[in-house]
Amino acid sequence: MELWINALLPIKVFNAAILIAAMLMFSHGLPKKDHFQRRLFLWALFSLFAAAAIPIITDSLWYVTSVFLVMYLLSMLTVRICYRVSWPMVFFIAAAAFSADHIASMLDSIISLFRPEILQYSDTGLLNIPVLLNFVLCRVLVFGLVDLLIVRKNRDVDDDSIRFAPSLLILIISLIVNLYMNIVFSNLVTDRSFWLSLFNFAMNIVISLLLLLCQYAMVREGRMRTQLQIANLLRAQAREQYRISKENVEAISMKCHDLKHLLLALRGVIDSKEFDSMMETIDSYGAEIQTNNEVLDVVFQEKNFRCRKLGIQFTCIIDGTAVDFMGTTDQYILFGNLLDNAIEAVSQLPEGEIKNIQVTVRRDKGFVIITTENGYAGELQWDGGRLRTSKKDKQSHGYGILSIEKIVHKYGGRYSINTEDQIFAMNIVLPAIQRETMEK
Repeated sequence: MELWINALLPIKVFNAAILIAAMLMFSHGLPKKDHFQRRLFLWALFSLFAAAAIPIITDSLWYVTSVFLVMYLLSMLTVRICYRVSWPMVFFIAAAAFSADHIASMLDSIISLFRPEILQYSDTGLLNIPVLLNFVLCRVLVFGLVDLLIVRKNRDVDDDSIRFAPSLLILIISLIVNLYMNIVFSNLVTDRSFWLSLFNFAMNIVISLLLLLCQYAMVREGRMRTQLQIANLLRAQAREQYRISKENVEAISMKCHDLKHLLLALRGVIDSKEFDSMMETIDSYGAEIQTNNEVLDVVFQEKNFRCRKLGIQFTCIIDGTAVDFMGTTDQYILFGNLLDNAIEAVSQLPEGEIKNIQVTVRRDKGFVIITTENGYAGELQWDGGRLRTSKKDKQSHGYGILSIEKIVHKYGGRYSINTEDQIFAMNIVLPAIQRETMEK
């Protein structure tokens, strides 16, 4: 017993350090609190000291379990102390860190099964170099693979995609699995033959890996559910916005028409140069964009007003009948987002550069080709082949691109993006199908 108790001292310290490292790996990218480095240093120092100071005075199952549980909870608080996150996020990260550490621990144990003459404690109960190397290398290998295959592909995990109850449940399961293998199996199972031990270690790796995958699957499911709710809300808003835009465009056209006749009546009274300037302004705002499609007429007229206000040259060649097969809301959302993205990009160009947007909609051999071209400044951000929003508020933006993608896929089409010579060109190809019964 004395040998076993002595061996736990370095194990406690190394395990505390490893758990903190795991917490930091899964917390990468989260918003840090002020004085982050100082907080991390002081808390890590306290955790390591606590791990070393907690006495192991007996090999009682419940006592040793309590000691390791305290160490787990101390490492978990690293996230709460150093990052601006909610408790559900703390539970999520802690469960993932415990699972990754447990996988590494079981791999360590499997390797030790095959080389017991080397990977065992010394007669004095101290860790020897081979045992220490095996301990560290297993963690480096497993943490590296988990970071590469899971964490980096889910860097956008946020508080909105984490729910309290599932995160707490997985955290409890992860703790139970850890404590069972490290405490219960090591102390209560008397028949620890090679094959039984190997089976238990392998099963624990599988269980911990499934817990990790389950965690991130729940995050993806939660994110998709949130995106669906937002998409439905945006569609409802788009229907109302289309109604309002249609009324505004009609009202502006009528006002321009009336102003033009009133100005003509005052032609002899107003200075000729001033008269010509006023007529040009009225004509520019009153000129209707005719696409042979009521929805596109509204969209392009509305965006044309905005472009003129921002000093952007807006050129369009539109065959509106080519997209008659699309639903009214889909047309408004698709072209509204395409033009909003183009206007947003062009408006950020430096003074003196040509600000121009070109849009074409045409038929070509049974397909509808939609193309937008506009200049842009800076570098575009990509994530897994998908264009990311450049706005600071990532949670509230980025749905325009997602809406475009969903509508294109809904109609069996494809899209591509070309960014040569600082010209952003989006090309959408849709099969020209017969108009179906769709939501108006």
